[in-house]
Amino acid sequence: MKSRTSLPALLVGAFCLTALVLLAAPPRQQPRGPHQEPLLPRQELLRLVGRGYLELVADYFWLQTIQSTGRAFVAEEYGDIYPYADLTTDLDPKFGLVYVFAGGVLPTNTGREIWANTDESTRLLRKGLKMFPDDLKIHMLLAYNLSAFHKQYQEAAQILERASKLPGAPSYLPALATRLYAQSGSVDAGLALARTLANSAEDEETREIFQQRVRDLELEGELRRVEASIGRFRQEFGVAPPDVNTLLWLGFLDRPPYDPKDGGFFIGSDERAYSHTQQRRLEIFTSDNRGYQWAMPMER
Repeated sequence: MKSRTSLPALLVGAFCLTALVLLAAPPRQQPRGPHQEPLLPRQELLRLVGRGYLELVADYFWLQTIQSTGRAFVAEEYGDIYPYADLTTDLDPKFGLVYVFAGGVLPTNTGREIWANTDESTRLLRKGLKMFPDDLKIHMLLAYNLSAFHKQYQEAAQILERASKLPGAPSYLPALATRLYAQSGSVDAGLALARTLANSAEDEETREIFQQRVRDLELEGELRRVEASIGRFRQEFGVAPPDVNTLLWLGFLDRPPYDPKDGGFFIGSDERAYSHTQQRRLEIFTSDNRGYQWAMPMER
């Protein structure tokens, strides 16, 4: 008797669930005209109808996520990946593969290093990091998004610093974190990390690497101090100073800049400060219409 009463309920549930997923499926032929985002059922409705079968429902929308990726050709179509992936992880928050896969494929280069779907990717990766705080891949993908797309260098550095302590973390992560701290202007935070790494290094070669990074960061701090005085000079006179000595003579610098490598300082044609001993600034990149380029000095 029990099996007879449960069978109709099961059939009704299966019918409703099938209807929902069919309605959620994209049309076989894309309609002409402006792109239309997929219309998906609310997760509350899916939880009600698919009670007891949520993992199966999540698997269905995971398949839709993959199919959306295969169909995508332009940025708007790649954007369709997000609602499917978001719904999948709402239904099954522990479906870790979805965060990494969708978070990695969502950003779309539309040309000239103009990227689309980056906010959606970052939102999904943040969601995944809350569920998987020890996942190395999610840490690295999120840090990349924050630095490359959103220019949130300090948060990216903090995430990489945490990631560097996870099992299997690449050896370059701590150094990259210090560089991101410098990029964000948080030179002191980068110095604190580099000094800690140098003091805790287990071999002489690693210790020297981080001692060198300490010197690099100390130099970057001095260069930023010089650049702040260049800004004050420009505000006062409307032009950049001809050299660093002028800043000292006129009192815009309270003390000569210190180079840990015993070199001198100069002002480049881009009106930024550089050192003769290390002409490449401790920065990630600059972005222009040609894409990412390392920041290089331009002498007069």
